[in-house]
Amino acid sequence: MPKIVRPAIAGLPVYVSGIPAEVIQQKFNLTAIAKLDSNENPYGMSPRARDAARGAIDEAFRYPDRDETHLRQLIAADLDVDPRQLVFSGGSEDVLAIIYQMVLSAGDTVVTVTPGFGLHAICGQICDAKIVVHPHTDDWRFPVDDIVASIHAGARIVAIASPSNPVGTMMSAADVERIIEAAGTQCLLLFDEAYIEFAGPEWHTLVLERMRSHNGPWAVLRTFAKAHGLAGMRIGYGVVHDVEFADNFNKTRSPFNVNAVALAAAEAAYADKLHVQQVVQTLADNRLHTQELLAVAGFSNAPSRANFLFVDCGTNGAAMAEQLQRHGVLVKPWFEPGYESYVRATIGLRAECDALVAALVAARDALS
Repeated sequence: MPKIVRPAIAGLPVYVSGIPAEVIQQKFNLTAIAKLDSNENPYGMSPRARDAARGAIDEAFRYPDRDETHLRQLIAADLDVDPRQLVFSGGSEDVLAIIYQMVLSAGDTVVTVTPGFGLHAICGQICDAKIVVHPHTDDWRFPVDDIVASIHAGARIVAIASPSNPVGTMMSAADVERIIEAAGTQCLLLFDEAYIEFAGPEWHTLVLERMRSHNGPWAVLRTFAKAHGLAGMRIGYGVVHDVEFADNFNKTRSPFNVNAVALAAAEAAYADKLHVQQVVQTLADNRLHTQELLAVAGFSNAPSRANFLFVDCGTNGAAMAEQLQRHGVLVKPWFEPGYESYVRATIGLRAECDALVAALVAARDALS
């Protein structure tokens, strides 16, 4: 058969997603699974969001509101931005992919960090871009000097997750300001804030406030998949630097790419701030509890402000993850060079966190 697919696509790595719990249950004949490999919110969506989604099903034979009118108004008022600066799609990674498609030409450079979220690089590879990856420092700070140097070398997009995925650390205000100062008007700064709600209120608008005065292109991406518990609904959004850019985004995305049920659930979830606050606080408590257990058990982890921990297993992370499956615990092993001893573990229910640490100890013993 003729090879019609572009080499950039044929050579892409496969994005590794979480394993369905039922697959592991059947494989090892388990009754329960602690699914801690996809950074999902184990407490789920708010009751208001659930009711809104159920109500929307009755009208699902009609197309959704392509302008996301009510949700747009809610978010714009909350963040104090022009509603026309907001863009929406089926998850924040889809917003990212559309922005890359808009901005990148073949040969342009995308700068990101390692360990990092794979789609920051993969979406650039799809566009035939050159990918430049800088490692975190030994104490898990962002490699700002390297990022600034890459901007000066002509980077077209800088993609940064803050909180970092999989590390969980935040980029400081001073480092954000350094990158903004270096960026000028030809480099788009993209901050992926999928986990921002978990970082605490003092971080919620730190990047956005500094972007307001930046005269170059920028985007701040967020999602309903994490703190709002709508991972299966697929809806995310971004705040972008101006209305013209947002208009071009809307010309690029497919019509009606946010489904009506997800839109209704997101509106209710965003309005139910008390539910989100309670979930975030509970998961923060569970995170601290897990870190304390890990320390007692002799495992180190990066200083996370998200709903996950990047744990050094002291041995091959993939082998540890396979052993953990036998104990009914799913985590995500890391394969980026230099980080093969790490796994990323979602902060789940308190009992799931206890099961995680117990399984890590048992797996370490089995592999020693």
